[in-house]
Amino acid sequence: MFFNADYQGLKIFLFYGKKGSGKSLYQSYLVLKLLKSYYKIEKKYPSLPHRKFYINQPLSEEFEKKELNKHFEYFTSPEQLYAVRDSDILWDEIGKDLPAGSWNDTPKELKQVFSHLRKRGNRIFANTQVYEDIDISFRRQIDAAWRIKKMFGNRDISATLPPPKRVWGVIKLRHFDPMALESIRDELVRAELEETGFPKFIFIRRKLVNLYDTTAELPPYQPNKLREVVMTCREGEKCLTPHKDGTPHRVVKHVSA
Repeated sequence: MFFNADYQGLKIFLFYGKKGSGKSLYQSYLVLKLLKSYYKIEKKYPSLPHRKFYINQPLSEEFEKKELNKHFEYFTSPEQLYAVRDSDILWDEIGKDLPAGSWNDTPKELKQVFSHLRKRGNRIFANTQVYEDIDISFRRQIDAAWRIKKMFGNRDISATLPPPKRVWGVIKLRHFDPMALESIRDELVRAELEETGFPKFIFIRRKLVNLYDTTAELPPYQPNKLREVVMTCREGEKCLTPHKDGTPHRVVKHVSA
């Protein structure tokens, strides 16, 4: 069903690495591979509904003209993911929307996006700079984690710096068990784990760079909206059972995330 044996199944895959390590480039790689797999499925099973992906990373105008609303849609808020079904979610800088310090404010509906993933037919491909910067309720649901590192390639791009003569470089990905990342916080011990197993390598090509805007900035973190829940006693006005403070048990109001 998918293009890579490493990403089989309806699961959550996290990619993390320092700024400039190639996370957005690898997400562009995923976009192209996902799109290729969609076309293969449509050709082999023409009667099936078309699968699409949802992404918060701005893509090129050329790609938008060809695939927007056909094979992909944008999302600008986590709330827009509540209704997503049978799709792939590409979440750039997920730590911005789900910071570790806000775990207690994460709405139940958003937690269900992670916990009900298989029931909804979805997959999630997310990235962040630091693994521990993400809400623990999301980290507990991660099925596989990959550390991304740019081995070598072009220097950083800026409007006031000379442009590179050509696009080139190599990105290395190393797989980690999420349980190991949770239990082992020492960077030296993690470095030893990184040396085990064989890494994957992705070559940086111009088509990956041209697929997205390298200077686009995501909006800053916005606290999740609170909703008001009004609970009314079954007895209504006839209820005479007092609360601990002595007031009638008629209407109870509270605000929850």
